[in-house]
Amino acid sequence: KQWYQRRVAITAGETETTKLRILTILRMSINKRVLKYSDMLSETGLNSSRDLEQVIIQSIQHNVLDCRIDEANEQVFVNQISGYSVESGEQQDYLLESLSRWSESCRTVTENMQTDVDTATNKLKANMQETAEFSKSVEAAKASVKKEKPHREATSAKSRKRLA
Repeated sequence: KQWYQRRVAITAGETETTKLRILTILRMSINKRVLKYSDMLSETGLNSSRDLEQVIIQSIQHNVLDCRIDEANEQVFVNQISGYSVESGEQQDYLLESLSRWSESCRTVTENMQTDVDTATNKLKANMQETAEFSKSVEAAKASVKKEKPHREATSAKSRKRLA
């Protein structure tokens, strides 16, 4: 069999051809997370969806592609690729751009988490202050009741004597 990659004819056996097809799918997965069967069939030189699915399954079995196959819509949803070296140029630019977006997303999440922590800390401080003020008012009420207790007991004793 001959494999045409970048206008260079390579004679390859079935194993090598399958590996080249897997690498082709991985290369396509770098720039897109949803791959159409028609594009993959064209790029890999395969003629049937069934053959393409076999190559995709082999990619999954070799742990170089993590994806979900949507047979009904003839698409593959790529989650992750591995075992593929990045060439210079567009692939590096795309990878750098993706990592920059991810880094910015992480920074935003971290800032939002810090804001949430600060808000929770302020609410905790306010609740602790309210609790302290409530405790003071309870202690003041207890002290007030203790001051009035002898007066109440004396009044109560007088009332009992009158009734007797």
